[in-house]
Amino acid sequence: MSNESILIIDDSREVVDHLAADVLPEYGYNVQYAYTGQAGLALIRSEQPDLILLDYHLPQMTGLDILQEMVLESINIPVILMTGYGSELSAVQAFRLGAKDYLVKPFTIDEIVNMIDRALVEKRLQHDNEKLTEEVRRLKGELTRQSDEMKTLFDIGKAITSFLSVHPLMKRVEDAACEMIKGDSSHIWIPNKEGTRLQVFDLQRRSSGVSDWRVDIDGSDVGQVYQTGRPFRQSVYSSQKIVVTKAHQVQSLMAVPLKLGKKIVGVLSVCSHDVPLALSKRDEFLLSFLADYAAIALENARIFQETDQALADRLEELNTLIEITHTITSSLDIQDVLSHTIQHVHESWDIEASSIWWLNSQHNTLKVLANVGTKTDILDQLEVHVGQGIVGRVVELGKQIYVNDVAVDQNHLKEIDEQTGFHTISILCVPLTFQDKVVGAMQLLNKRNDGFDEQDVARAASLASVVAIAVMNAKMFGQTSLH
Repeated sequence: MSNESILIIDDSREVVDHLAADVLPEYGYNVQYAYTGQAGLALIRSEQPDLILLDYHLPQMTGLDILQEMVLESINIPVILMTGYGSELSAVQAFRLGAKDYLVKPFTIDEIVNMIDRALVEKRLQHDNEKLTEEVRRLKGELTRQSDEMKTLFDIGKAITSFLSVHPLMKRVEDAACEMIKGDSSHIWIPNKEGTRLQVFDLQRRSSGVSDWRVDIDGSDVGQVYQTGRPFRQSVYSSQKIVVTKAHQVQSLMAVPLKLGKKIVGVLSVCSHDVPLALSKRDEFLLSFLADYAAIALENARIFQETDQALADRLEELNTLIEITHTITSSLDIQDVLSHTIQHVHESWDIEASSIWWLNSQHNTLKVLANVGTKTDILDQLEVHVGQGIVGRVVELGKQIYVNDVAVDQNHLKEIDEQTGFHTISILCVPLTFQDKVVGAMQLLNKRNDGFDEQDVARAASLASVVAIAVMNAKMFGQTSLH
């Protein structure tokens, strides 16, 4: 084995020069030497050679003395003792002190080289075993790491089918990305409705410190990934940092696209804020794998959300119908029925005001029986003729009307707003029908966040039939006249 070191301790300069200059270097050995026992022992302690060629006869300190000191200091280095004829007993003592072999001077080159090879076999085997052990340990660590990565990916894939909400799954993907890439933070970016900016997913649920994690698609590294579909991977090893957003600069950034087929639906990124990472192609592969899961989850969430919202709306409508039905059967007092009924209707929408209008068939006018959200003392005094205003038109036509900007609708009665002080923006009004006869109308005002739509019309129509029954049920008991 090349580059092994041999220490010669011999007071014969002729022997030292011959071995150190002519013989041992030819076989690839690094040679050191000393002419006294004290100097040799000092080199043993400081240099820790692979083999020692030790002369028995040394001035002041013999070879056996050096062996004895090595035993006392637990120095385990193979030693070949060099002796003259007649010193065999000394060799026996040397073996007892741990010497590997001995040579009788004079010796040939073949003898010394062969003996050195024999003496170093054990050390070489030990070295090879250590290398093999280290390689096995490295391979075991690599297999464990790959197994952990595959398990993480498998768990996330499994989670896609088990999580009903996308929020915990996206958090799972981000945590896995940080763990795999050894980053400080991970974010899933999705485009806004206009398709001009990217923002981190579920921004409203995060802390205020993340509120500025928004970037323009044009002119940003993350936006470039979204536009081109090509991953981005960069680390800087200087004071200059990578700009993710104006408020966030990092030492390392890796970003990969979220793809559904050929369509890009977002970006998955991992950052290291203060320490640059040695980002590799393998890291890019793992992050892309995670991004595929995130893209599938987002699409599943979109489909589920649409279905779930429709189901939730239907359940809410059903609960409201049940509550109103309970009101019908639990009270015969008309005002009690009306107040509870309109309150249930009002709470089933995110609106500012609602009211029930009843038809006086003798006078062909409409009057408010119950309302939520407007001044009751004023509204109770008002009467609207059939065909007048939106509520009058609904009763006249027997059909629902909804308007999301009453300022441009000629049927809207501005006078009522002026008298009540209520500012109407949007209206949904449906007829109350009992036994195929229009008996009044239910009106909903100012839906928050969004305008009224056809789904609202369908829900309101279902509720209106129950409201009509509730009022007529109380009316038939005659406790209060509605005319």
